[in-house]
Amino acid sequence: MSPSAAVEVIHDDEEQGKEPSCSCNSFTDGVVLKIEIAGSTVQSSMYYLDRTQYDVEKPYSMRYLPDGIPQSNFKKVKYPMTVKSMRKHGVDSFRLNECGFQRIELNSKLSYEEFWDNQRVQEVYIEEVKDALKAELGAKHVHVLDYAVRKRHESFPISTGKEYESDFTVEEVERMVKVLYGDRADEILKGRWQAINLWKPIKGPLNDWPLGLCDARSMDFENDTIPSDIVFDDFFTENLQILHNPNFEWYYLPDHNTWEALIFKSADSEESEAPGM
Repeated sequence: MSPSAAVEVIHDDEEQGKEPSCSCNSFTDGVVLKIEIAGSTVQSSMYYLDRTQYDVEKPYSMRYLPDGIPQSNFKKVKYPMTVKSMRKHGVDSFRLNECGFQRIELNSKLSYEEFWDNQRVQEVYIEEVKDALKAELGAKHVHVLDYAVRKRHESFPISTGKEYESDFTVEEVERMVKVLYGDRADEILKGRWQAINLWKPIKGPLNDWPLGLCDARSMDFENDTIPSDIVFDDFFTENLQILHNPNFEWYYLPDHNTWEALIFKSADSEESEAPGM
């Protein structure tokens, strides 16, 4: 059971060289893994987009029923994977600008039951997310676009998925900034920005279906990702689909406590830092 939010991090010109400021304006669920045992290293599996299918056609998925064409051309292939424990490898050694994710502290005043109250979430939890990101990243501004609380039904215990993607391309984040910030967009985009996602359990410690995170240092982003269109009936967005590479290094956080939030990137304007994953 986890709420998730996402953050866009913006550097103003005068802030170059300092920690970024944040604006939450994207949304993700991340990757959830079926882990049979909580230990140092476990085995799981993941579906990736088939590398052989998209030489001449861009991947797409329509979130409505179109007439005359397939709703999606996604073709997925299942691969086994080894998933390592963040705790066994030093949980605080994983840093956002090095591997693309890290753990931060986020103690919420909300009770478990209050997370189902949208007004309380908006008034309390969203503000807590903003404060936590400002404190951790040196942020000046945080804008939360959306959040979700996930709970599996007892008779239909599915997770948010065993497929991996990155929610936004750099170009998609730039389009969002222009929509959200209007006349300020060009000024903002001249500086540093990041799209960052946040995930935490609201009841724990969590070991069932933990979040899976891939170390960005183990990826070749030019060859291991491909842009795809996500099409709605009145607009579209673009994200990155992930292609399998046996060199990927996957991690999870066993005994994930409610005060522990995982933040991870979707996109980053600073190419020298760990890119979005």
